[in-house]
Amino acid sequence: TKCPICRARIPPSRELVSTLLSCRANKKRLEDNNETSSEDYDRVCLALEMTEKRIGADWDGVTVLEKKQSRLAATLPNYLVTAMGKGDIRSVLKWIDAN
Repeated sequence: TKCPICRARIPPSRELVSTLLSCRANKKRLEDNNETSSEDYDRVCLALEMTEKRIGADWDGVTVLEKKQSRLAATLPNYLVTAMGKGDIRSVLKWIDAN
């Protein structure tokens, strides 16, 4: 897509580039396994074609759209992460109530 103000091409997002690379890797894997006549191969080729169309032919292969992080991500205390992993809801609720 193009910027509505300057009409310059907007680079793809990291997620879109990740999808493109994943589709290419899946297609190559299926080709390496000689599975080019399978339904999976057809699906991957279609997804790859749609993703390439969304990105555009003039993408330089490097530039991606960065998200600006206005706030730092919250970090949880280690004991809380451990408690959540064990299903210890009491510790989690105690921590929520303390804040």
